[in-house]
Amino acid sequence: MSDAQSKLQRLQSSGILESRQFSPDELTMIATITDDEIDVLVRLRERLGVPDDDKQHIKPNIFV
Repeated sequence: MSDAQSKLQRLQSSGILESRQFSPDELTMIATITDDEIDVLVRLRERLGVPDDDKQHIKPNIFV
C-alpha cells in the first residue's frame, strides 16, 4: 500500500471522508496531507462524534 493510500484509508476508517465523493484531483491533494494533519483530523472526529445522517453528504464532514 502506498503512503497516499494509507492516508486515505486512515481518513476513511475514521469516518472523516469517503473517497468516492472526491475527484481524482482532490484525492491527489488529499495525499499531500501530512501525518500530523491527519492525526489532528482524526482527533477532531473523535471529539465531535459522527455527523447527523442529513449531513453525511458534506465533504469533508469533520466540521458539521
